[in-house]
Amino acid sequence: MKKRIAVRIISFSLAAVAVAVGFVLRYREQNIRYRLELETGYSRNLDDFNTAINNIALTLNKARYVTTPGQISGMAAKLLTEAELSKAALSQLPSGEELTVLNRFLSQVGNFAMSLSATLINGGELTEEDNKNLELLDQTAEVISELVGNSQIMYNNTEYWAKELDRQIDDAVDGESLSQSFSELEGELSDYPTLIYDGPFSDHILEKEPAMLKGAEAVSRNKALQRASEVAETDKGNLKYDGAVTGSIPAFRFVGEGVTVSVSKAGGYAVYMRKERETGQSLLSYEQAVEKAKRYLERVGIDNMKETYYYTNEGICVVNFAYIDGETVCYTDLIKVGVAMDNGEIMLYEASGYISNHTDRAFETPAFTLEQAREIINKNLTVRGTAIALVPTTAAGEARCYEFACMARDGREILVYINSATLEEERIFILLKGDGGTLVK
Repeated sequence: MKKRIAVRIISFSLAAVAVAVGFVLRYREQNIRYRLELETGYSRNLDDFNTAINNIALTLNKARYVTTPGQISGMAAKLLTEAELSKAALSQLPSGEELTVLNRFLSQVGNFAMSLSATLINGGELTEEDNKNLELLDQTAEVISELVGNSQIMYNNTEYWAKELDRQIDDAVDGESLSQSFSELEGELSDYPTLIYDGPFSDHILEKEPAMLKGAEAVSRNKALQRASEVAETDKGNLKYDGAVTGSIPAFRFVGEGVTVSVSKAGGYAVYMRKERETGQSLLSYEQAVEKAKRYLERVGIDNMKETYYYTNEGICVVNFAYIDGETVCYTDLIKVGVAMDNGEIMLYEASGYISNHTDRAFETPAFTLEQAREIINKNLTVRGTAIALVPTTAAGEARCYEFACMARDGREILVYINSATLEEERIFILLKGDGGTLVK
């Protein structure tokens, strides 16, 4: 009897060991596959970022010698495209912090070229200041291109990516990280001077005092940490303080495993949250992603928001929300929410536009009616829908407009904004629809 019991014990023990070994081997295989997928994603995005920055540098170099409206318009369109590609790739890399100067450059570069194009089209000439600004942008692009190119060469090596992935788990791993390289890049760009021009990304607009911070009380780091944990939807014990964020919205920055969050020092508003991980197969529809994003905004205490446009990149659907004030859609007060299309996890929250512009407004009755505004619309456009909206102007202001959703004869969808107080055409946008989503240009 005792012998039979002993045999059973040994058999069960061996079976348990076999099962445990099986689990270990399976976990190891999954871990290797995950690391390879993450490495491939990082490598691809760094390569895309490097390519787009090189294209920006080359286009800016050519733009310094262009004088005709047609040429500068074409280059401006290319700069806008490459800047958006750069931002998309950068958002998928472990930068470790908000890259204020780099993102400012990417926001300004195409917009500034568009402002020069408008000057030439309207019969004007480029001033000495315009040429100096072009030269400045060109030199800045060269600096970025060289440093990013060096990082791309360095990380074209599995050993570097292996260490980079290890740092996502353990900060104590020795060696320079990609986030440190981006921090050094920010340092190299620290003397990037003020760029003043007639455009929505001019420094005199970007650096205006955020509306929500006026009169807001300072918050403690601990209170900011609590807010960060709410936005990241994780226990605050999983986050640690990682320094201060400077710029127009001074903030506390907190980091955790695969997550970065910043919370404003005044008011304790969540400014930014980003999570980093490789996404799996897309299982959600756009409608489901929007619903997830809406529920998230409710959880973090943001209400009266309406989804506008979206785009999907690397398995993340980024939904743009605008604040609704009565019947007015405030495109000035924007929040972006990124949703993982594999499981609905919230991967991105960006509210700097909302914090900069959101305030209580007292709208006056429009001086002109919707029908009077409709008469301004180009006869080649067919109006399909109308609304009333608040849009940003190029002089750091905002204008309440009638929004006309139109169809052109060639099938393109056009948005036209007619000022309700002056009947001036404030803005015209082309809707760009594709498999990845809908954007405006």
